Amino acid sequence: MAIPEHVPWQATGHTLGNGGQGQVHLVIKTDEPDGPEFALKELRNSAGLQARQRFQREIEAVKSLSAPSIVRIVDYSKEDQDYQFYVMEYHKGARDLEKIIFSDSNPYHGNVEASLALFEEIVSAIGVCESSDPLIVHRDINPKNILILPDETVCLIDFGICQIQDGGIVTLTDENVGSRNYTAPECEYGRDAVVGVHSDIYSAAKVLWSAITSRRAFAREEPVFSDQSMEKMFPANKDTWHLMDVFEKTIRGQIEDRCRTTAEVLEHVAEVKYLVRRGFPPLKDILSRCPSCGANSIRGGQNTHPGGAGFQIFGNVPPGFASRVCERCGFAFVRGINVWNTNVQRLEGLS
Repeated sequence: MAIPEHVPWQATGHTLGNGGQGQVHLVIKTDEPDGPEFALKELRNSAGLQARQRFQREIEAVKSLSAPSIVRIVDYSKEDQDYQFYVMEYHKGARDLEKIIFSDSNPYHGNVEASLALFEEIVSAIGVCESSDPLIVHRDINPKNILILPDETVCLIDFGICQIQDGGIVTLTDENVGSRNYTAPECEYGRDAVVGVHSDIYSAAKVLWSAITSRRAFAREEPVFSDQSMEKMFPANKDTWHLMDVFEKTIRGQIEDRCRTTAEVLEHVAEVKYLVRRGFPPLKDILSRCPSCGANSIRGGQNTHPGGAGFQIFGNVPPGFASRVCERCGFAFVRGINVWNTNVQRLEGLS
């Protein structure tokens, strides 16, 4: 569809994207032929009333958000105009995250710190939407809608199916909201659960899973905690196992099992980063590793000093606890085996 003459933007001949409702063109301002390039998103003239309403809500949402991590609108059509469009800043050299993490040179693959840094940026972008007035829920967080800019920062795009808290949702008939393998269960067509920040948090954690594994996300929660767990995919890279502590609070089918705010998520991320940076072993790897010297030299099951038969270290250890001694540094301690076992089973049984 050609850009009408009265619109002060001129197409350069490059199409940046195609969709069922319209296209995205690379454009310049008509009166600045040597000026910077921008991206113009248009709505097809044949689009129905619902599509026009949703397009206007997208404009309303994005223009109300002001942060480097959110795509910025510089011009847009009015509601009563025939030609519906808006113009966004264009970042030359930016790539969508999908092209990066599903390539042969994914920099996040198996890299816990890099993946968590990416996740923090995505969650912080969601936080901008969370703190807006009214609150905005993106509802379609997935790798294709996340740009990695030339300076390696994140920019969240495509608010086409967003929800504004004080207004009705504009969803086309029989349409599932978002990319199914990344969208939260409550966003699916026919669900009556509340859609909120927790929905975007769920999707962002799926993106984290894809980033570190280089795999497209699963349709539902169970595979990540069973057949495709960090332990099974990265048996020799135990730092990745720590991510189960993040997934436990984010990729959960039931809303009440997830973090409800971005601040909560970032607290969990900070804790996991601390554990990784300080070299603490993941929960499933602590039984044989000394908490003092870090060596894989713990022996136990007996409440005795290794050099003196029958020497009592801690007296009578109560049920559910066991004494342990490091054969390398001699450090002796008592561990709550029941507590450990309960927490491991909780992580393994997530759904």
